Parts: sequence; structure tokens; C-alpha cells
Amino acid sequence: METHLNNIYRPTQPLHERNVYASPGTPLPSYEWCYHPHHCADTPPSWQLLPGSHCSSTHQSPINIDKNNAVPDSHLDAFVFKHFDNNHAIKYITNTGHSMKCVLVENLVEESGGGLGHDYTILQFHFHWGDTSDTSEGSEHTVDSKRYPMEMHIVSKRKDLTLDEALQAPDGLAMLGVFIEVKPGEVKLLTVVYILLENLTSYLSKIHNISTTVMVTYEISIDDLLGNVNRHDYYRYSGSLTTPLCNQAVVWTVFKEPVNVDLNLIKMFPKQTGYFNVYRPTQPLPVATGPVNLHPVLLDLSYVFCCWHASVSILYNLDL
Repeated sequence: METHLNNIYRPTQPLHERNVYASPGTPLPSYEWCYHPHHCADTPPSWQLLPGSHCSSTHQSPINIDKNNAVPDSHLDAFVFKHFDNNHAIKYITNTGHSMKCVLVENLVEESGGGLGHDYTILQFHFHWGDTSDTSEGSEHTVDSKRYPMEMHIVSKRKDLTLDEALQAPDGLAMLGVFIEVKPGEVKLLTVVYILLENLTSYLSKIHNISTTVMVTYEISIDDLLGNVNRHDYYRYSGSLTTPLCNQAVVWTVFKEPVNVDLNLIKMFPKQTGYFNVYRPTQPLPVATGPVNLHPVLLDLSYVFCCWHASVSILYNLDL
């Protein structure tokens, strides 16, 4: 039956200050930025010029952690990690155009305690690395000016906030920073961490194109990736995202102990992705603007660097 009806749709309507949101794993268009001038014009020194950028604000990340200036804080107690042992929590891996990101099953893996003050749900984790040389340095945070070969960032959001609200709150996001260090001969030991990271890197060859994804079929948990890292010893400060638009909405936890792996495994990340030296330089650490508790934690010493709060605005993309 012919209806002779054509163009049966309503024209798009104005937003009138409404916002459109996306789930944490949704690739979104964003302003072009990069780490190196041969990729684009907006390298780290120019990130501050991006529309809506906070990259030139005063409480930025990453920072150099000076151990002599770290102050013991009794409020930094033990973490409570929920479903960190779930080996089906990683949903898929995607090429962000700057790194590789592992997106988790929504509302499954959580963290609390550790002086955070709120419950957080883990959204994703990703890595920062250097080049393929034997002496490559690629971590974002440094300790006493030492830069590690790699750093893993585990990204979480406050459970009581929407993503939009979290990006506007000084403690809306919580990041766990884990250094990855070279330990010669670690491949021969066939440690669980090495085997599972090797499984993870096997997906890199399948996501060469930006925004391509691959579902994770290997059984890998966050507990496995953290290995024997002492989760009671950590540094704490308030800062920002380390990629544009550098929103100052992050409570940072940087574990003191690194994960140890073989050098060849670390080299797989730049070799397979074609991305090199994907880390932001350390940013100046401002003077503390609030009181710091000087009482040490019993048994374990955790450290606080500073206590600041800053205004933030909405992040335009989710490439954290």
C-alpha cells in the first residue's frame, strides 16, 4: 500500500541550555590535542589555550612527590576495595587516540576508605608510558624527581554524583596511580602480574585505529594487575586530570610501591600502539592552603602533600 508520505521526521530542536550526557565508555568528539608537535599543534604547553581549559590553573597534576616534604596524616586509613578480584570486570579495551583505555563493567568495582570520605565506582584504567629504549621513562608522577617507565591510572567517580556533577566537584573523581618498574628477569619468573599484563598487551594489535574497541575475553582482575603492591602505603593530594581540559576534580592516591615487570613487556605498549612518551610533564605544587594532620597512621605511614580545593568546570571529553 502506497502512502505517498515523504520526509516524515521533526526538525531538530534547540537545546535551550540543556546538556547531553554520555556513559563513561562512549567515545566523544573533543578538541584536538596531543603530546608531540609532529602529531598536532596543541601539545602540553598549549593545552591552556583550548576553549574551557583549566590546564594553566594552580592545582594541576601530575606533580613531583618530594618524600622529605610528605606529612603523615592519620586520616589516611586503609582502603576498602570491592570486586577488585572480579576477573570479568574489564568490559573492553579502546584506542583513545592518545593511549589505550580499559573500560569496566558499570557499577561493579568500587572503592572507599583511604580517607576519601565517599564511595566511588571504578570507571576505567589506562596507562602512560615512554618510548622503546631500554632507559625509557613514561610515568606522569615522579618521586624525588625519579620518573618510572610506566604508570597506571585507575579512574573512579563518586557514587552519589552524576558524571557531570562529579566533574564539577573537587572530590568528584578519585584516581589511583600505580608506578610500573623494570625488574630484570621478571619474565622468567612468570609472575601473575606479568602474565596478565602480557595478555592485556595482546589486544593492542587489534585497536590500531582511533576509537576502535575489542572485547576482553581473558580473565583479568584489578587485584591481579596490582600484584603485591602495598595498598596501605600511599601519597595523597588533590589535583586535576592530566589530560585536557585538566579539570581540578581529582583526589589523587599514588602508591609508594611499584609493580615490577620485564622491560620487553613495557616496550610492547609503544610498539603496538605507535604512541610514544604519552605523559604530561609535572606541574608546580602550590603552598598548602589548609591544615595538615601531623599524626602518623598506626602501623602504616600514608602521606598527604597538601589540602586545596579549586573551582572546576565540565570536562568536554571522557579521555581521562
